Amino acid sequence: MNMKWLATVLSVGLLTTALIGCSNVNNNGEAEKGKANLETTKKLNIVNGKIEPTASFTTVMGENPGYKYREGESVTDNVFTRWVEDKFGVKIKALWTGGGTDGSYNTKLKLMLSANDELPDIISSANPDNTNLLIDSGKFMEVEEVFEKYASPTWKQALADIKDPWLPVTRDGKKMAIPGTGTDYGQANNVLWIRQDWLNKLKLKAPTSIEELETVMDAFVNQDPDGNGQKDTYALDFAMKDRMTSSLLGDGSWIFGLYGAMPERWYPGEDGKLQNGSILPGVKQGLMKMKEWKDKGYFASDIALHDPNTIVTAVTSNKVGIVAAPSFFIQYPGSMLLATNPTAMFKPYPLPNGVNGPALHTYFTMSGGIMINKDISDEALQAFFHYMNSMYAVYESDNPLEYFKGFQEGYQYVVKDGKIVTDEKQIPGGKIDSNSYIFGGMPDVSSKMKEIIVKVAKKEELTKKDQTFMQALGIADDTNPLQRIVYDAMLLSMDGESSRVKEHYKGPVTPTMSSRNELLQKMQMETFSKIIYGESPIDAFDKFVEKWKSSGGDTITKEVNEWYDSVK
Repeated sequence: MNMKWLATVLSVGLLTTALIGCSNVNNNGEAEKGKANLETTKKLNIVNGKIEPTASFTTVMGENPGYKYREGESVTDNVFTRWVEDKFGVKIKALWTGGGTDGSYNTKLKLMLSANDELPDIISSANPDNTNLLIDSGKFMEVEEVFEKYASPTWKQALADIKDPWLPVTRDGKKMAIPGTGTDYGQANNVLWIRQDWLNKLKLKAPTSIEELETVMDAFVNQDPDGNGQKDTYALDFAMKDRMTSSLLGDGSWIFGLYGAMPERWYPGEDGKLQNGSILPGVKQGLMKMKEWKDKGYFASDIALHDPNTIVTAVTSNKVGIVAAPSFFIQYPGSMLLATNPTAMFKPYPLPNGVNGPALHTYFTMSGGIMINKDISDEALQAFFHYMNSMYAVYESDNPLEYFKGFQEGYQYVVKDGKIVTDEKQIPGGKIDSNSYIFGGMPDVSSKMKEIIVKVAKKEELTKKDQTFMQALGIADDTNPLQRIVYDAMLLSMDGESSRVKEHYKGPVTPTMSSRNELLQKMQMETFSKIIYGESPIDAFDKFVEKWKSSGGDTITKEVNEWYDSVK
C-alpha cells in the first residue's frame, strides 16, 4: 500500500488537518444563486475527453512543505496542473494559497468567510472542523442533485463502496458535500510494534495477554535491552498530550480497550443507544492499570506531554520498545531508527487480548467532503465534474499507467529499454512523487484498490493490469524489506478489524457540543492525568462521570441519540 500521504503528514509535524484544495469561478457572471439550473444547463463541448475550448475553475490551496517540486514548479503550477489542462481541457486556478503546517491556511479560510471575500466554487476538505465551518456558512449548495446528474458511474461506485458516506455531511436531510472516497483497507487499524531485537536478546516471546505484556514490559525496563549498562529504556510510549485516543502515531486507546471501553468515541451500548465511552467503567480500570504501569516505570514520567512527535524522538533515539500504530510505522519512524541503528528492528504483532477477548482499539480519522458554492457557474460546475470523472476513469482504462503517464513519467519513473525504472539516480532531476500534486487526492475505488493490495500482501499472483494499476496508483510492491513488513502489518490490521470501535456519531456539532465540549474535554484530561500520576484517587473517576453528565454531557447524549434515531 502506498503510505506516502501518512509519511508526509508525519514528517512535517503530524498534521491533524488535511491540506485542502478548493475551486470557484464565475465565467459568465450570471450564475444562479441557490443551485445550478440543471434544466437549462448547456453542455460543454468535449472532444476525445477534452473540453474545447478550455474551461476553468479557481481554487485555494494548502501548501505542504513536505512536497518536492522541480525548479519553476509550485503547488499552483506543476506537471499535474498542466497535464489536466492539456488532457481534459480543464484549467485549475488558485485564488490564494496558505500554509498547511503553520495554520495560515485555516486562518485565511476563516477570514475569507467572515470578510465576504470571493469564495471558491469547490472546497475539498478533509478536516471536520473546516467542513462544519463551511457548511454552516450557508454559502454552499445541496449537492445530491448535481452529483446524480454529473458524476460518472465509476465515481458513484467509489462512494457505494463505503458504508454510510453521506452521514457526516448531511444537514436536516440535505446532502451538503460530496464525501471523499478514500478508505483505509485495514492499514489504519493499530497493531503492536515491538522491538524484535530486544525480545530476542532477552529470550522473550511476543505477548498475547495482559500478563505476558507486563512480563515483556518489565524486562524492557529492568533488563537493559539496549545493552548499554544503564537503566534508560522505556517499555511503552503513547500519546496523551491533548487526547487519550485516536492519535495517528502511538495511540493509547487499546489500553482502555483491554477492559472493553473506548474513551472519546460515541458507540452503541447494550440498549442500542449511543454512549460516550469516556464515562464507562472499563475506562476506570484502564486508568488504574496505567497508574500501575507508570509507578513501575514502564513508560516515561512525562507521559502527559507526549504527542506523536515525542514518540518519534523516543523511537529514533533507541529508548522505547513498544508502540501501537498503523502499518506505516516501520517506514516512519522505523526507517529513521534503522538509519542510526541497523541492528534494531520493530516487528508487528496483534494487540494483546484483554479481560474479555481481543483488545478494542480505535484509530486516527479524517473526514470531510467536497462543497460546491451556491454561486458556481454552469461552466465551472461542469468543468469540475469533468475533471473528477476523468480522474476516476483511470479505473476504466486498460492501461492505467499509460493513462497517467503525462504527469508521472520523468517524475516517478522513466522508461529505459522498454522497462519502468524507478531508481532515484536514474531519473533526471531526482524522483518526485507527482501523485501528491493531484487536486482532491488520488481517486480511490476501494473495491479495486483493496483487491490489488490484498493480492500483494498475500503474495498472490498479479495480472499485468494489476501491475499497471500498482504503478499508476502508487501501490508499492513488496520487494523492499520494509514494505514487506508494512504488508505483514496490514494483514494483521485487517484481522483486527472486528475489534475496532468506530465513531458512530457522524452528524454536525450539536448546540451543546459547541458550548460545552471544550470544558468537558479539559475536565476529562485533568482527571485522567491526575489519576495516572497518583495525584487523585481512582474514585475521582466516579466524580468526573457525575460532573460530566451534569455539565452538559447528558444533554449532548440526548442530542446525539436524536440524530442517531433519525438516520439509523
